[in-house]
Amino acid sequence: MAIAGNPRNTSMTPPGPRGWRGIILAPWSATAAVVILLAAYFALAVTSVLNKSVTYDEPVHLAGGYVYWTRGDYRINPENGILPQRWMALPLLAGSWNFPDLNAPPNYDQWMLAHKFLYESGNDVRLMLLLGRSMVALLGVALAAVVYRWSRSLFGTAGGLLSLTLCVFSTALLANGALMTSDLAASLCFLGALGCLWRLLHRVTIFTILCSCLAMGALFVSKMSALLIVPMGLCLLVIRLLNRRPLEVAFVRAGQVGGLVRQAVIYLGMVVLHIAAIYVIIWAFYGFRYAELNNAPPAAVAQKDENFNKVMSASITGRGIIQFARDHRLLPEAYLHGHAHVLKFSQFRAAFLNGEYSARGWWTFFPYAFLIKTPLSLFVILLLAALAALVGWRRVVRKPPSDPDRLARHSFYRTAPLWVLLAVYWAFAITSKLNIGHRHILPTYPPIFILAGAAAGWWKAWSRGRFVSVLLSAALLAYVAESLTAWPHYLAYFNQLVGGPGNAHRHLVDSSLDWGQDVPGLKLWLDRHGLTGQDQVPVYLSYFGNGNPTYYGITAHRLPGFVDMDIKTMPVVPLRGGVYVISATVLESVLPLNRIGRWTVYYEETYKRLMGDIDEMMKSDQGRASLAEPLWQEYLRQFADLRLGRLCAYLRSREPDDNVGYSLLIYRLSDHDVQQALYGPPTELLPDLIPTKDKLLK
Repeated sequence: MAIAGNPRNTSMTPPGPRGWRGIILAPWSATAAVVILLAAYFALAVTSVLNKSVTYDEPVHLAGGYVYWTRGDYRINPENGILPQRWMALPLLAGSWNFPDLNAPPNYDQWMLAHKFLYESGNDVRLMLLLGRSMVALLGVALAAVVYRWSRSLFGTAGGLLSLTLCVFSTALLANGALMTSDLAASLCFLGALGCLWRLLHRVTIFTILCSCLAMGALFVSKMSALLIVPMGLCLLVIRLLNRRPLEVAFVRAGQVGGLVRQAVIYLGMVVLHIAAIYVIIWAFYGFRYAELNNAPPAAVAQKDENFNKVMSASITGRGIIQFARDHRLLPEAYLHGHAHVLKFSQFRAAFLNGEYSARGWWTFFPYAFLIKTPLSLFVILLLAALAALVGWRRVVRKPPSDPDRLARHSFYRTAPLWVLLAVYWAFAITSKLNIGHRHILPTYPPIFILAGAAAGWWKAWSRGRFVSVLLSAALLAYVAESLTAWPHYLAYFNQLVGGPGNAHRHLVDSSLDWGQDVPGLKLWLDRHGLTGQDQVPVYLSYFGNGNPTYYGITAHRLPGFVDMDIKTMPVVPLRGGVYVISATVLESVLPLNRIGRWTVYYEETYKRLMGDIDEMMKSDQGRASLAEPLWQEYLRQFADLRLGRLCAYLRSREPDDNVGYSLLIYRLSDHDVQQALYGPPTELLPDLIPTKDKLLK
């Protein structure tokens, strides 16, 4: 291992690996290992989602990308990066796909448009998902290659291979490794942009300028959180200037620039050049057109303006800047709309953590999510990496002449971009109020994998640290084995600290566990248990997601979930003993229609009042006819959702009888169980401490 703090590049053992280690680290074998590992990542990522339905956000990502290419219209999903959406929809351009009319009045809603594109237009959904998800998996391959290259430059080939293995078999990356969202693209662009910038701060050439500008531009069209690169870049610039190392400049001829002022002038010019490049790249991705909609009727434009003004009416940070840019058309309208949307909803969003609910989040959310959704073996490897760096650094210090302070500074300097990325991103995550998914800290994993490459020094120091080398190998094997056994349910991976994925719904839900991905698995479960096409045992389904149970042949009675696009109207079906399939997010009452949180006195009183009113209306023909009126239909919808809430409160007190992919929880209930859940004493009845959704949204 090359010690990060040693300018003489001293290793823990004499250079030149011998024996089996020499064969493994030979150039040809290392190249073969890299190719095999990258292919393994692609295979694991794609095959893990072959039998998964779309996760909640995927339809609008894919539909948005397709419309960007084919219609030049940017109304769908403006709050996420346009680059990953264009990228995942790219293979669809080679086929013939039906898309609903963008300007038909019912289609103004982006979620309905996406649902119709996938399930109501005669398209091959499985092929569409395979093509789009494979493109995202390729981004994961690129990310893994960057991790290997960076780690190898710091810790040699062994370190590079160790980091690459950690990246390839990461349950966090594989969970999102083929999903059509912007999270993986943002992870790649953050790492790539910082790497290119760090290179540019040391050597200014046409090539390094071009790479850095393109990487920065790609980041700014990948996700709205790209603005975090500003404090990251400023930190790196300060670190670089304080180092006082000469700056290499090579255009017509090579030379070095010394002096703080002269270097600062050059860097200032690079900042201006980057701003110009990012500005042009953003406009280019929106076709150099300001308008969000393309050839839309007045009604569609009015709906868009209403949505934009609605998010701008909130008291959001940066509202004045967005409004100024909007008034003067400084940036594409869709880009500004997306930023306004993110700023509004990042300040206020219902979230769940360990049985607690909040609309403002917790500073502990992401540290806790990282702790329980990261294999424990990775923590062992990180500890060994820190120990390897410390041992190697101490060996160098003992060799006179040496300067411990200089070695420490040099050690930090070589890895500065990684530490800066981790520090700034984690500071943002801890203070963020948007606590809805572990995936939001995905960009922090690649730098961790790179730094973990330092542990490979123990393999090179086999004769001096044989026990630690064996421990490192065992930890790596355990890491790989745990990843393989988690396949294909990577999204539902939780480590042993919380008892694994079987107990996960009590800790985190939403995109950390249940994102609507297991509808095909439910169909297989129903077939296996003889519950398809029979009436003896009723099956009830409350589904959180944008998949289509009907498309997969599921004929269960539908209960309220959360914006179930598959059901045009939600009938209030009678409940009796049978099989109840409840999404984990619905069970924990995080994003239902009319309630958030545990069952309270307020919910109980409203439930009983609505139940009494409906029973009274059912006593006469006139009353039953009145139930078809819009007002009573709304009351029925509220009652159905509150009834489900009371049922979930009952179910939370017992263990599921089975599950599908850990995200769909299955309960076998008798008639007595149902009666007890709906009409007996409430299993949980808390004071009205949790406000209703209407109050939350205000």
